[in-house]
Amino acid sequence: MRQGWRERAGIRDVLLADLYESVLSPGDVPEVIARINTFLDCDGVHLVGWDESRNEVLMSLVTGNHIQGAEAAYLSHYQFIDPRRKMGLKSPTGIVVACHDELDDRYVSASEFYQDFLIPHGPRYVAGGNIFREGGRNVHIAFNHLVGRSRFEGTKRDALGGVMFHLARWMKMMVRADWLREAAAGNQAGIDVLTKGVVFLDKEGRVLHANPAAVRLLGDQMGRVNLGLSGSQDGSVVDAYVRTVALTRRPVSLIVHRRGHALALTLSPLPRRPGGEAHFLGKLVGSLGGGDGVHHRASVVLTVAAPTKVAASTLAGLARAWSLTPAEEALLRALAAGTSPAQHAEGRGVKISTVRSQVRAVLEKSGTSTLRDLVWLMSSETRRR
Repeated sequence: MRQGWRERAGIRDVLLADLYESVLSPGDVPEVIARINTFLDCDGVHLVGWDESRNEVLMSLVTGNHIQGAEAAYLSHYQFIDPRRKMGLKSPTGIVVACHDELDDRYVSASEFYQDFLIPHGPRYVAGGNIFREGGRNVHIAFNHLVGRSRFEGTKRDALGGVMFHLARWMKMMVRADWLREAAAGNQAGIDVLTKGVVFLDKEGRVLHANPAAVRLLGDQMGRVNLGLSGSQDGSVVDAYVRTVALTRRPVSLIVHRRGHALALTLSPLPRRPGGEAHFLGKLVGSLGGGDGVHHRASVVLTVAAPTKVAASTLAGLARAWSLTPAEEALLRALAAGTSPAQHAEGRGVKISTVRSQVRAVLEKSGTSTLRDLVWLMSSETRRR
């Protein structure tokens, strides 16, 4: 790390906005990742995804002049002995892992991966981790420091930690967007056979089209204002989120409750035409015809699914890993079951202020910043196990 590196005010927010916007414009991804590399004063980034069950590379993106020439050798041989893969799989998604956390100089000096591949191509220290994990598919990202530079520590590691959180959210949205793009290519039949619920809404939150999976999950709620959904952590109703997403063009994920059951929602903006209308699903809209399909006024797409049930063994393991007190572990189990903090306080016969203090403690110990992120982390751990 070059001495005196500091995060320049305002740059990070612009980069994150562009990162999320690239969900809708995948061609911009290499340029956005390259700018994040520059912002963090790193010497190159490798974004790589695997199908672990087949030990097969699914994607690979390299930025940085020093490491671009190494990609072919990595994919042909060295990816199979890359120690960072196991490191990333052991840690929660979106959490920074640095090579020096587990691999000391003695290991490096005897490692074929380091001595025959990584160091000869320039990099010495690496930090990054897993940013997507689902169904045996994993995506890792690695930021590099060349030989002669120091380890990832201090303010830079803190900054990378903040970026990693967003990279994990972004990659999940990229995968979901690909599902929707595939469905669009297959017209309405593709949308309708998706196992996840998909709802197209105008900028006011009015439903324009919903696939059968969405109807099964939402039932009679489909005909109600705001889809009849409530129970989000901040108390907002769904149409407020729709208007926010339509205005800011930034996706939002949240957990809501319907008749005591939790539902995971993701609201994503559809790109605008020059005149302000959505155009990303233009061919799909044209193929549907009539007034029964996705209307040209669609501004936001909602995906809805029942969150993965968090296994009791997973919760017990997380409680131990995070050193939770018995009261904090009880709260963790309640949140995993879809119980709100207020409901938990009532059920335990304690003040809401006490539960709020426990919430803050659990968030701090788990390394998350919101209850939504905590629930998502618990679900991702269940999928991983």
